[in-house]
Amino acid sequence: MAWGGLALYLPDVLFAGPVRTARCLFALLLSSDCWRSLAGTIGQIAAGFLLAFIGGLVLGAVCYRAAWIQSLLAPAVQIMKSVPVACFVIVALIWVPSSRVAVLLSAFVVFPLTYQSVFTGLSAVDRKLLEMAQVFRMPFRRRLRYLYIPQLVPFVLSSCRVSVGMCWKAGIAGEIIGLPEFSIGEQLYLAKLYLNMGDLFAWTLLLIAASKGTEQLVLWGIDRASARLEAIYGNYF
Repeated sequence: MAWGGLALYLPDVLFAGPVRTARCLFALLLSSDCWRSLAGTIGQIAAGFLLAFIGGLVLGAVCYRAAWIQSLLAPAVQIMKSVPVACFVIVALIWVPSSRVAVLLSAFVVFPLTYQSVFTGLSAVDRKLLEMAQVFRMPFRRRLRYLYIPQLVPFVLSSCRVSVGMCWKAGIAGEIIGLPEFSIGEQLYLAKLYLNMGDLFAWTLLLIAASKGTEQLVLWGIDRASARLEAIYGNYF
């Protein structure tokens, strides 16, 4: 195994082998601080994701109906899409306490994806169908159900699949720089500071597991919602 082979040739201060990492991981799992740090980071990242997702849904729909609001938001959205997360962390530390940096950074990367997917999905609705609905005076509730939502759902689902992973990357980057108490980012920084490669590798494995677990949970929810919508809308989905 390459991991174990590298551990034989590299000093402990620079690299941790699988046995050492497993021991450190087992010790971490028995520690209450470990679970507190995991819960803190998951809570912060989940809060940022939900805030940005809801905000993206609302503002995306508003901008579809009001072009002037879309023009006002366009520069801000472009900045959020273009500015590197590392640069934004410095500004975020001025705006909010370090304990809330992960929330802000998670929202920073999720919002433009969700906003753009909603705006693009609504804009893709067939204009001829909208004109027909207007001619026959179809109620807005029925237009929403049979025209807008079926067109919008695939765009939103696609953005969710991308934004979940990016949300974790941005949130952890913010924690490593901001060092909020009881967070995975703080633990990774301390392990690096004291050259404790065993803990560093163990925390990295925990981070990967937590990220993958939450991603699968979100995708499971998305798949369930997709199946439910297919059952409701049938051929319209």
